[in-house]
Amino acid sequence: MTDTAPDPSSTAAGRQAATADRPTEAAPAPIPTTLRGYITSLGPGIVVALAWVGTGDLIDNSVAGGNYGYALLWVLPLSLVFRFFFVNLLAKYPLYNVRRDASIVRGFHRTHPVFGWLFLIAFALYTHILLSFTLSGVGTALEGLFGGLPTFWWSVIGAASVLLVTFSGAYRLIERIFKFVLAAMVASFVLGIVLVGINWAEFVRGLAFQLPPSEGLFDSTLIASSLVLATLGSMTSLFYPQFLKEKGWTTPAHRKVQRYDLLFGVVVVFFLGVAIWAIGAEVLHGGRGAETAADIAGALGTAIGPIGPYIFYAGLLGAAWTTVAGSLFALSTMTVESAHAVRPKRAERYRERPNSDPIYKWMVAWGLLAVLWSLPNAPDFVVLVVVSHVLTSPFLLLILVGLCFMLNRRDIMGEHVNNRWENTGLAVLLVFVAVAAYQGIQQTVLMFV
Repeated sequence: MTDTAPDPSSTAAGRQAATADRPTEAAPAPIPTTLRGYITSLGPGIVVALAWVGTGDLIDNSVAGGNYGYALLWVLPLSLVFRFFFVNLLAKYPLYNVRRDASIVRGFHRTHPVFGWLFLIAFALYTHILLSFTLSGVGTALEGLFGGLPTFWWSVIGAASVLLVTFSGAYRLIERIFKFVLAAMVASFVLGIVLVGINWAEFVRGLAFQLPPSEGLFDSTLIASSLVLATLGSMTSLFYPQFLKEKGWTTPAHRKVQRYDLLFGVVVVFFLGVAIWAIGAEVLHGGRGAETAADIAGALGTAIGPIGPYIFYAGLLGAAWTTVAGSLFALSTMTVESAHAVRPKRAERYRERPNSDPIYKWMVAWGLLAVLWSLPNAPDFVVLVVVSHVLTSPFLLLILVGLCFMLNRRDIMGEHVNNRWENTGLAVLLVFVAVAAYQGIQQTVLMFV
């Protein structure tokens, strides 16, 4: 550990500075002391896991499995190791910063005011890009399950249901709903694996690094890049420290339960990712691959009977709806915090209830307006997923650069600044993401030229 620096919050002036530019925070949540307490307290990891395992992971993993079998499977565990490291570093700020400030967005602003403006713009752009394909996924899933209406109108119905949950900004309601959806998704994909089966020899071979020749519409480099960027999560990685704030895990004493919670969330992501991948590899690989959601559902129906499409569309609905609800809540809340960081007078006006700021409701409306991407003649849902993950990679690079500076500032992190190994890991991750982003964007451009 590095040498201890004076804690700015230990003096009267420091305490005034620490509280003048942030809203009133709720009391920290109690620390669990028993195994049952740890299990029942799990929440942010579940919410963020289902926000992460959205339509992007489901489609990317299905397409990768369908077009390349298990050959690219190694990308999934490698990316999740990076993600655990990355998000665990993000969690340091709300737990350890000397300002006693639970908002990581304000931490980036303190690093340099330009980050406040950059994140404000990035949140607005990313919200619309993310919801463009996730709302389309909700509509595609509902049409596949129930029929009767075009995808667009099912997307509108899905958007209306998300509006009811997120408009009030109630985190605990979202957490309860997500725990139920997680159980339903696990049951759905377990049933799919049992009915389809897994070729374990090919599965194990897929864990060895290889980049197979391109097949189908999507180049293998584009798929691998999209998988890396989908798994690392771009802006969605910032959801976790935001959910820690909502949960009340805001002190160093919460570090242990936070790590268990995040580990559980990563295990959930890995299990669901492997299940989706295996289904794609077993029922699609060797055919013409997967280019649309209907390809995946139809192939699953051919493999295991009439229940197949329903398993896929039920999983897609759970993944898409939770991504829309969780992401819209987190991104709208963080947009408000960015606006308050760059406009302190506005922050003072809404100090007691930040989400009562009209910006929150405007962001919810702006995000749900992405339902227009479900109109006829809009790009296909699967194309939106793969391409969007690659094009949002600059947002992930922005987070990594900001994090490198923020977690090495003693006036922000005190004695908990990054050590040598943490900085080395961040540097490796930065290079890894930059290479994946470059290759993915290059292949995306070539795909449309």
